[in-house]
Amino acid sequence: MDGYTVVRCAACAQMPSGFDDGAAALPGVDEVLVEGLRAVVRDSTHGVLVSSGCRVGPACGAREPGMVLLVQPCDADRAPAGPTVVAGPVRTTDDVRAVTGWLARGVLDPDDLPARLRGPRPLTPGRRS
Repeated sequence: MDGYTVVRCAACAQMPSGFDDGAAALPGVDEVLVEGLRAVVRDSTHGVLVSSGCRVGPACGAREPGMVLLVQPCDADRAPAGPTVVAGPVRTTDDVRAVTGWLARGVLDPDDLPARLRGPRPLTPGRRS
């Protein structure tokens, strides 16, 4: 694999955290996630990081709170090179380490993510669920 595009759902940072105080997002985790993603993408050959509104659709609100990432493996010309992987919800700094380590290894097999971070299914390139 030559590269990837990571799409960070900025809308997830505004979702209720699921903690008793009702705060939005997960305190500090979104900032740690963004900085970790920036670092791993910067160190990659053809990685790109994008922050976007929700790309998952209505099912997103029905899931656990936390940040969701879509990871699209790409070739050197940025053409999709496999199914999009849904990673998340990222809720803790351990989750951030797991996702950034997975990206750094570059294989992007969803089975290499911890079970708690495996999204519902890979998405077909060019289509939203």
